[in-house]
Amino acid sequence: MNPVQLIPAVSDAGGPEPRPYAYSLKPEEELKLRKKTLALAADEVRAWAAQPESAGAKPAAHAARPGSKAKPPEPSFEDVQMHTFDLSNSNEPIIVLTAKAHLPVRPNTPSDLQYIITLVARDDIYGDLHKVFGSVTDTHHFDVLSRLELIDAVDADGDGRGELLFRQVSDAGSAFVLYRVIGDRLWPLFQGTPGP
Repeated sequence: MNPVQLIPAVSDAGGPEPRPYAYSLKPEEELKLRKKTLALAADEVRAWAAQPESAGAKPAAHAARPGSKAKPPEPSFEDVQMHTFDLSNSNEPIIVLTAKAHLPVRPNTPSDLQYIITLVARDDIYGDLHKVFGSVTDTHHFDVLSRLELIDAVDADGDGRGELLFRQVSDAGSAFVLYRVIGDRLWPLFQGTPGP
């Protein structure tokens, strides 16, 4: 069965001329940006996995010994989707990455544990990547922690600037949320009520 594809529509007879928010990258630029964004996502997954409350696991050995030279475990990613947008017509791409990840199995951690990450980052004019927002959950915490699925960039208030529209999914149901990127922060503009 094919997954359902959601397509947003904004209806405003007096609004601005619609424009695409997609940011075009050359293949080599996209590869470089993808590598930097996945490295940032790996840090987010490792930080989440090191917390004692994530799936009831004990803290990872690399997190318990600050002076240790041991290399932290490298997550393996799958179902990676990276979208780049120019939301404010500033020629600075906003990257939205969603992916599933696995870490090497640790003691006291279920072997079927899968992490789900949504990461929003901003690439500045100097090529430095800044984290704007990171959300990590895992397959054992959907009852309390939702995951975000990107729908698209939309101009929800008609000011010519794009916002990020997500679907927030948890065991309680799903809802739509709308965020605006301002600097290195993600500001909520709308939060729906979860429903079936």
